[in-house]
Amino acid sequence: MHDTGGEKLNNLIIAVADGHPDCLDGILKLAGGQMMAVALSMVGRDYAEDVLHDSFIKIARFAKSYRPGTNPYGWLMKIVRNTALDFLKAKKVRAEVSSEELFSLSSLDYSPERKESAIDLERAISKLEPDEKKIIYFVYYLDMTVREIAGELKMSKSAVQRLKEKAEEKLKNLLK
Repeated sequence: MHDTGGEKLNNLIIAVADGHPDCLDGILKLAGGQMMAVALSMVGRDYAEDVLHDSFIKIARFAKSYRPGTNPYGWLMKIVRNTALDFLKAKKVRAEVSSEELFSLSSLDYSPERKESAIDLERAISKLEPDEKKIIYFVYYLDMTVREIAGELKMSKSAVQRLKEKAEEKLKNLLK
């Protein structure tokens, strides 16, 4: 059986929690591109590296709170997102989310078949409207709830839910 990136990440986070900080390099190799995309989309190029650095400090500090078997990408992206939000609050800066920079799935270390699927998904996502892209990103990459997304986008929960369902339906049709 082929070890997926999620399984590898899961094991690396567990290893960091068990006192192996050298495993942070493996996390960077597997998820660094997506983590940087989150940081870039939230704070811009000037501060993204600082946010990523601070995120790795938090990963090392909070790895023991990670629940093995859950979504390691979601856990990591939530740390980056929260670190970026803390940074923005401290600096009183707000970068507009660029939906074009959010998805870098094909950069993952996938098998050829999975890489092809990731590229297909990237193409399908690129055909969504900007708000639909953001919703998909928040739900599936940052593991945010509809309530959290509504607060972030300053929309009603029902509007977010409708937009989420519309985006998912479009993706399903585009991927057929």
